[in-house]
Amino acid sequence: MSVHDGEIRTSAVPVPLDDAWPRLLVLVLFWLSTVLLATVLLVADPVFGSFVVGVPLLLVVLARERGLGGISTMMFGSAIGSSLMFTIFLGDVRGDFDSGLVIAGIVIFLVWVGTYPIMLKQMDRQYLREHFAFPDDSVPVEPAALVRLRVVRLWMTLLTILVVAAAIGRDLIAI
Repeated sequence: MSVHDGEIRTSAVPVPLDDAWPRLLVLVLFWLSTVLLATVLLVADPVFGSFVVGVPLLLVVLARERGLGGISTMMFGSAIGSSLMFTIFLGDVRGDFDSGLVIAGIVIFLVWVGTYPIMLKQMDRQYLREHFAFPDDSVPVEPAALVRLRVVRLWMTLLTILVVAAAIGRDLIAI
């Protein structure tokens, strides 16, 4: 007699969980970190903040409406490039805030960086599911969308390295 994973999960965790809770968690983390970053960036400089937050969010909306393969290369490149502006912002305001607040900002940024590619993939899947009537499990990934998702993941990994290296490097060098 074998016990299925679902039976073990429901017996160990009394709260009813289904397979949608990881997606819901990513949605909550993405939007919460986006709101927090947008608030800080828009308060500090409304023009700069709207550019830094608005362009990547526009990419998420376009992925939902056109799919990742339907977004122009110029728009895709500008959305990826604008996310680098947060590292510039972090360097400019580092002396203005307490170290704890800067660390909290870095953590929120890292959460955003970690959830952004997942959010793009989910929006692309929703587009494909609605426009081509695929069931949830069998949504194919277009080659152009797959390449763009890999570029986003690589870029976000590079941003993570830059932000963490800048934060640690400034403390080590005591700039």
